[in-house]
Amino acid sequence: GCIAEIFAFTSPPDVCRFSLVSTSLHSAADSDSVWAKFLPSDYPSIIAKSPTPIPDFRSLKDAYVYLADHPLLIDEGRKTFSLDKWTGKKCYFLGARDLNISWGDTPEYWEWVSVPESRFPEVAQLKLVWWLQIWGTIRTGTLSPLTSYTAYFVYKLEDDSYGFDVRHVEVSVGISGIESANVRIAFLNPDHPSNMELDHKPVPKLRDDSWFVLELGNFLTESEDDCIELRMEDVKPSCHPKGGLIVEGFEMRPTIA
Repeated sequence: GCIAEIFAFTSPPDVCRFSLVSTSLHSAADSDSVWAKFLPSDYPSIIAKSPTPIPDFRSLKDAYVYLADHPLLIDEGRKTFSLDKWTGKKCYFLGARDLNISWGDTPEYWEWVSVPESRFPEVAQLKLVWWLQIWGTIRTGTLSPLTSYTAYFVYKLEDDSYGFDVRHVEVSVGISGIESANVRIAFLNPDHPSNMELDHKPVPKLRDDSWFVLELGNFLTESEDDCIELRMEDVKPSCHPKGGLIVEGFEMRPTIA
């Protein structure tokens, strides 16, 4: 019991390492009293919103491992919830259906399709726009308290995409209702020459699941009443149309130091 109490003040990776030392430490490391400290206290009410069948967990450690490895659809399939494997902090992914997309419901400009590699039932596929504007919000009280988060735009470009070689986008993260002071320029095309320059702009990176991720920015969950606004847009006057963008959504994960 004393060992388990000590383990609860460490971290999930530390506990897993301790469990390899001896049988007695392994028993303490697997106890529910330890893993209860790593799981968010409201996780049962969150996963109750999921339409995804969830197995019966034999222990709280099993629950932790499952939620770290299996993002769960919640809120009618518009979001996913998971845990960061290293810290136990909450991770949220706002799917395209949970975002505000200018003219997103106009079939001439956007269409909603299903793709097998997405975790969501539907993603947004851009057919043609000049004005590109996508934003979403999340209340900080939904996330883990006093935690630094990094937000990402998750997307694909079709082989016949166009307009993203000549036009950049602006990305930002800030408190809703307050103009963000950290608006950055980025190119969605990962092969754009500007992405090879070392000038600290966000650069698209290809994930293992074949989606590109573009960092929007960082924020800290200080006040649970704040509403965080995430944006990706190109709304300046332009004669360059754009098409061939597939939007999966905005993802928020604890910042890795």
